[in-house]
Amino acid sequence: MKRLLRAGCVLSLVLSLAAGGAVVAAGVLFALLPRDVPLVVEEPLGPYPVPEPPEGPLSGLVVYLSAGHGWLLHRVRHDGEPIAWGRQRSVRYGMVEDDWTAAFVADYLAPAIEAAGGTVIALRERDRNPVAAISDDGDPSHYAERIVVRVEDPLAQGGSYLRLEPDGGSVWWLEVPYDGHWYLYTRWVASEAHDDRAVYTINAGGVSRQVVVDQRAHGGHWWPLADLCLFGGDLVEVVLNGSGGGLPAADAVRLGGGSYVFAPPFDWKVRNRPLFDVAMPHQIEHLGAPEALSTYECGNPVSDMRLRPHWASWASPDGEEAVYLSIHTNASPRGRARGLTVFAGIDKTPPTPAGPASVRLANALERSIFETVRSRDPGYVTRGVRLGNFSEISPVHNDLTGALLELGFHDDRGDAARLQTPQFREDAAKGTVEGLIQWRRGADEGR
Repeated sequence: MKRLLRAGCVLSLVLSLAAGGAVVAAGVLFALLPRDVPLVVEEPLGPYPVPEPPEGPLSGLVVYLSAGHGWLLHRVRHDGEPIAWGRQRSVRYGMVEDDWTAAFVADYLAPAIEAAGGTVIALRERDRNPVAAISDDGDPSHYAERIVVRVEDPLAQGGSYLRLEPDGGSVWWLEVPYDGHWYLYTRWVASEAHDDRAVYTINAGGVSRQVVVDQRAHGGHWWPLADLCLFGGDLVEVVLNGSGGGLPAADAVRLGGGSYVFAPPFDWKVRNRPLFDVAMPHQIEHLGAPEALSTYECGNPVSDMRLRPHWASWASPDGEEAVYLSIHTNASPRGRARGLTVFAGIDKTPPTPAGPASVRLANALERSIFETVRSRDPGYVTRGVRLGNFSEISPVHNDLTGALLELGFHDDRGDAARLQTPQFREDAAKGTVEGLIQWRRGADEGR
């Protein structure tokens, strides 16, 4: 396959060469792009060699990571009026839980899990950029070879995607809006007919990396490919190749987070917030999900705390090795409590006990976080592991093994100061990863 890219347009020439080098077929695709791109020449497509999976103690584990709260249209007193658009928690000792959880997940915890080989699916957007660039199948910035069929599906970006031959390929180009730190994602629609080892190659910022995905699962939502430090005006190229084991599904790629824009009904004034700041219910369309997931049969919306586990349970396929972690800071009615608390979930309606795996996970996390933080901060205390009737980790609402981490009390002066230090956040992330490793290795069996 040969592609010639030049100023103002992309001219893609697809050449099939006979044994003597004679041209027997040619197709031409024009697509607008904003800048010059060098000539790219590739070998004919075929089954792509699949790279080895990433190494690490958490390799193969998917962690659904929920940063608590965020900007939400909600009832301030939970008993009627007033309805407000804003954070769900107030400022205490220089911090707001809604903002702290998002920053801790994006800057410390998610990178630490990924460094250990795990995959993070974040329920709140990790990318702080208020803009996003998307290239969808059918856009001028996308090209595919050996197409089988275009499939209409509501879970696809833009309502459709391309199925390719097992040795087919696809490429997307995205221009970086401005200098910064960017997250790159892709999505597809799942099917048993799709490639179980589809290979995405990311070429950006002078480096190339590969990610292997199973397109038989995780359809209809964005999947993380990379986080990149890039210069404005650079091009990001994402290439999809089939391994030969099924049909690759080419849908879309996205660079950046984007913003949530709406006009709440109490005043109809337009609000605009980066999705990084926004609570999960306002991100459901952005994340990708069946339309019915966010409402009950009666039409009422599913609450923030219940939509999160419902979405994770939908996104996680049967047989996946996965856990759900909910990240919070705590508050006390009288402001007299402090320290770490880790919860395993129960439910009272109907009465449902905590799952044994969740109890073991909570114990492993509590012990590891406490020991890791306390090794450099002797003043840190723990309130232990408790059972909590919280929707996020309820076995009624969440199908995954999970735990809720209250890492400190934002209404305690000492804890609030501690939570805002890089040392604490580094150690809390390190302790969480080590707790996941211990739980996975069965170190908590029998406790």
